[in-house]
Amino acid sequence: MATAFIGIGSNIQPEANVAACKTLLLKHWPAIRFSSLYRSAPREYEDQGQFCNAVAALETEESPEEVVQILRGIETKLKKSPPFKFGPRTIDLDLLLYGNKVIPSKGEWLRSYTLPATSYKLIVPHPRMHERRFVLEPLCELLNPQAVHPTLRQSWAKLLESTKDQECMRVQETR
Repeated sequence: MATAFIGIGSNIQPEANVAACKTLLLKHWPAIRFSSLYRSAPREYEDQGQFCNAVAALETEESPEEVVQILRGIETKLKKSPPFKFGPRTIDLDLLLYGNKVIPSKGEWLRSYTLPATSYKLIVPHPRMHERRFVLEPLCELLNPQAVHPTLRQSWAKLLESTKDQECMRVQETR
C-alpha cells in the first residue's frame, strides 16, 4: 500500500470541474482526502483565466502507472482538451508523489528536470512541483511540511517558502 498525492487543476468552469473531478476520484478511492481549494494565476502561458487548484491524498495498491491510467480516464470523462500546451483546460490531474518512490531512478530524475516533458512516460516526484506554490500550498495541508522531497532532500515547508513570490489564495476550506 502506498500513499499517492494527486495535483488537481482547472481554469475552465474551475469550481464545477474540480467538484466533478472529486466525485470521480471518490468513486475510485472512497477514502481519498482533499486539500482546500486555491486560486492562482496561470504560468507559462499567462493570457488565460485563473486556475483553481487542490491536492488529493489516497492510499492505493495500484502501481503508479495504473494510478496515472485512472487519472487519464477521469481527464477524458471531463473532456480535457487544451488547445495548446499550457492552454486552458477543464481539468488537469498529475501524480505528484507515490510514497517515496522515484521514477525513473534518482539520477535519471535529476536529468529529467532539464529534458522536455515528453522524454519520459512517468516522472515521480512531479519534476516541477517544488517550483509551484499552487501545488505546495495544498500539499502541505495533507502531509507533514517537515517531511522532505524524495530527491531534493529539502522539507516541503522550505520549498514552499521559496515560492513566496507566487500568488496563491485559499478560496474554499476542506469540507
